[in-house]
Amino acid sequence: MKKTEIKQSPNDKKQYKHLVLSNGLAVLLVHQPDAEKSAAALCVRAGHFDDPPERQGLAHFTEHMLFLGSQKYPIAGSFQNFVSHHGGNNNAWTGTEHSTYFFDIDTDYFADGLQHFADMFSAPLFAENYIEKERQAIEAEFTLKLKDDGRRIYQVHKETVNPAHPFAKFSVGNLQTLADSPQQSLRDSLLGFYQQYYLANQMTLVLVAPDTLQAQQSWAEQWFAALPHGDCPRDWLEQPLYLPEQLGIELLIEPHKEMHKLVLTFALPGIQRWYPYKLVSFIAHLLGDEGPGSLYAVLKSAGWINQLSAGGGIDGSNFKDFSISCELTQAGMAATEQIISMVFQYLAMLQQAPFPAQLYRERQQLLHWSFCYQEPSTTEQTATELAVNMHHYPVEDIVFGDYRMETPPESLYREILSYFQPDTMRLMLIAPGLNCTQKARWYHTPYQVKAIPASFLQSLLQATPSKQLQLPEANPYLVHELALLPASATREKPECLYQDQSLTLWFKPDADFHTPKGHIYLQLSLPHSIQSCWHLAATRLWVELLNDEVQQAFYPASTAGLGYSLHVQKQGISLHSYGLSNNQIQLLLDVLQHICHFKIIPGRFAELKQQLMRHWRDSHKNKPVASLFSQLSALLHPLNPAIDMLLVELEAMQLDDFANFNQQLLQPLHIEAFMVGNWQPHEAMELQQRLSGWLADKASCLPLSVPERSTRGLGPVWLTIDVDHHDHALVIYLPAQDKSPQHIARFMFANHLLAPRYFQQLRTEQQLGYLVGTGYVPVNTLPGLAFYIQSPTADCVQLYHATIDFYRALLLELESLNQQEFEELKQGLMSQLQDKDTSLSSRAKRLWLAIGQDDLQFSLTQQITEALIALTKQEFVHFFHQLLSPDYDAIFLATDGVPRHSHLKFTTSAELLSQLDDAS
Repeated sequence: MKKTEIKQSPNDKKQYKHLVLSNGLAVLLVHQPDAEKSAAALCVRAGHFDDPPERQGLAHFTEHMLFLGSQKYPIAGSFQNFVSHHGGNNNAWTGTEHSTYFFDIDTDYFADGLQHFADMFSAPLFAENYIEKERQAIEAEFTLKLKDDGRRIYQVHKETVNPAHPFAKFSVGNLQTLADSPQQSLRDSLLGFYQQYYLANQMTLVLVAPDTLQAQQSWAEQWFAALPHGDCPRDWLEQPLYLPEQLGIELLIEPHKEMHKLVLTFALPGIQRWYPYKLVSFIAHLLGDEGPGSLYAVLKSAGWINQLSAGGGIDGSNFKDFSISCELTQAGMAATEQIISMVFQYLAMLQQAPFPAQLYRERQQLLHWSFCYQEPSTTEQTATELAVNMHHYPVEDIVFGDYRMETPPESLYREILSYFQPDTMRLMLIAPGLNCTQKARWYHTPYQVKAIPASFLQSLLQATPSKQLQLPEANPYLVHELALLPASATREKPECLYQDQSLTLWFKPDADFHTPKGHIYLQLSLPHSIQSCWHLAATRLWVELLNDEVQQAFYPASTAGLGYSLHVQKQGISLHSYGLSNNQIQLLLDVLQHICHFKIIPGRFAELKQQLMRHWRDSHKNKPVASLFSQLSALLHPLNPAIDMLLVELEAMQLDDFANFNQQLLQPLHIEAFMVGNWQPHEAMELQQRLSGWLADKASCLPLSVPERSTRGLGPVWLTIDVDHHDHALVIYLPAQDKSPQHIARFMFANHLLAPRYFQQLRTEQQLGYLVGTGYVPVNTLPGLAFYIQSPTADCVQLYHATIDFYRALLLELESLNQQEFEELKQGLMSQLQDKDTSLSSRAKRLWLAIGQDDLQFSLTQQITEALIALTKQEFVHFFHQLLSPDYDAIFLATDGVPRHSHLKFTTSAELLSQLDDAS
């Protein structure tokens, strides 16, 4: 076997081995000695582009069916149950040209999991009794997204491209496209598709494990050599994506939710061959810049846009759509021609200016650092990403390809810019109330196709650079050298470095991940933000306005390896900075200074108030399950009222009152801070001093406690919630009685046991819905468990009875478990609890959450693990019985129906809210 060196990061201590099995399967073995879980991914060069015209959705259907039994493992869902039982997860997705399957699992069970995984692909049963069930599952998935604007707009795109190109196909499938036909049954079509495309030489396999490369190779050869092999000729991407008459057009599209967007799309050829230069993403960086003189800055200052993004769009082997998307203001809706003209003036500037070598070198430097100081990912992420990369990059670049950025010949830069012409452009205007004369198939999206006037295209062709526009300046936040902490500097736990009446600072230097990065979290407790529902609504608008202002000022930081997020959290606002540790303290203080000197601009107040109101109104159009969880949160979180209540306050909000609120918001306040990563103690002291200086002229207060509502003593209640959707949905929430580690362990373990079985029974076997599951749901740190299901066919009474019947049957199964099976189930959950942090980011989030939960010894996970170890089967069975007792304080949220059950209390949200407030 030929050995090729795989280029890897100096920070990457894994060992790689690439080989090709006798059947043509390309395999990458990854030896990761410190992996706590093992993972595998298999990527097939077959996606919805391969669907037969008369069987659209067949690739997606094949993905579903492969999980439903194989020759050695005939029981449907047994692979998912095995993986979940042993602390892992599995999933799959079908794309345009590839389908990817993956799982992770406790290392001790990886070999067994691989045998099962291999048999799925070498000997699937495609059992006749599951064909109809999975047709119904695909139909449920299809109907779930009927009002999803992404899908609705996507379908219009598909109907306005070359019908001979495979992108035009309907990718999801439904009962109609997946029905038996006189010519061929669905099962025969499925077998034909599998036999044609699921061939070893069309697949890539990645294994990631602490086991030796030799052991992994023996597994690959033993179990995956059985995958079928053969020839799979292809020629379908010879067709162009667009015919000449499909360019130079405008699409008018009416969305389901209220949005106002203008999208300019330019047709490029396939760009994979240019991957070593990253030129298309570099041009996207220039067009998407938000600094002074940028396209965004000029259009925003004119009052025409709120947001701009560049570089997105569909892509494939022989095509790439490059999109510039603008979120329009009301004024912008009337100025689309001016916006388009300004885009072409910016393009003219790029085409006439020299290649911006300095800006390109900045991007190269950042990407080089990203590679050199690459943070580890989970074994599942590693396996999945590399399995896909094996289809796109030569062997030596499987790991490095995403980071390779060589200086390009200027001729290539000019060639790519030459594709940005009026005659290769398509426009898309998305807004309510447009004059649409057609409806898209499947999703019924109203749209219309119009030719762009030739005179306007000619004017764009003659565009010249505007004096308002300029390329980005040298980045003030970019540094030229990075330094790493020595490994010995890492401290095991955060320590409270400083505390007074206005500031608490926690600090943890951390060099475990060998990365020059850090995170700083600030929680600003603001009593003025939570005084009433009006104040809660005003705080949300205030954060929107502040983000709108600082976004432009600090855009250079976001392109220099730094970032920040500012959002409403708990009893005030949260500010999080992240990325390279150099200059991060300065960025954080710069943002805080903007907060101090924040001025309300009347025009932006009016615009963003309307935008937030539209967003809140549209929340009623979310998926029903999401709406029910939102209502549950509003019931149990006093500081998170229902959207309807916030909307009433926002609609009545006046500029003068809001300006007064802005003046008072920061008086008084308290800051809880956490600094973790590549920092020396003197830098933590610098942060403390600068924060103390910022706080010097502000009144202080103690940290605010988060108010809670308790359901204790209310008994089971049933709430019917109106939603704007045709599907039925039910959420059953079961709260714990206290926050002890013992209760947390029991609720986590219950979810671990229930999740795969509930999905298998109600989704796979009974086909009651597509969105089905259970979840561990802590509310105000109180553990809880939720069942959720959304169905296009079964009403909530049926869903309720199906869930109760499932629970009772599982209770009998649990009682019959032997001790070894019970201990194995516990071990599966314990392995998840004991997972090590895979990156500085995941560690930072975990520790910040612990601080927020007052787990100041950072020992809660260990306490939960100990409680789980001590949990006996008898205690757990008793706990399971309690959850089903007729007086348990459960909340049932449903979109319809009233089951006949003497123990349930039927009430309204307002009545229940009043009871909860009285009880609290």
